[in-house]
Amino acid sequence: MTGNGSSGNDLLEPTSVIIVTREGGFVVTPGLSAPRKIECRQLNEHQRRRLQAVLDELDRHCGESASAGADRRSFRVTLEVTAGCPRREWELDESAAPRSLIGLWKRGVEELDESAD
Repeated sequence: MTGNGSSGNDLLEPTSVIIVTREGGFVVTPGLSAPRKIECRQLNEHQRRRLQAVLDELDRHCGESASAGADRRSFRVTLEVTAGCPRREWELDESAAPRSLIGLWKRGVEELDESAD
C-alpha cells in the first residue's frame, strides 16, 4: 500500500494476516486470550488504511515501560504475509496499549469501520 498518508512504514499487503492476542494474568485461561484474526484480502481500502494506522501506532508505543505485578497482561500482534510465516511481531503491556489496538482485539474489523476520532 502506498500513498495512504501513513508514516511510510506500510507493512500490509493483500495477503497479510494480522493476529491480535491478549496474554498473561494470574490464571491461564485460553478462552480469555480470544485471538482475533484479520485477513487483509477481506478489507476494503478504508479498512486497510485504518489497520495500517493501528500498526503505525504500535511502532510508537512499543518499548514503553511495562506495569509491575504478577497479574500483568499484554497484547501480542503478529503480522503474517504468507500463511504461518511471521513477518513482524509486537508485544505491548496492556496498560500501554493504544485504544485502537484494544478495540481491534475486542471488535475486530468493526473497529476499522469507526470514525478516526
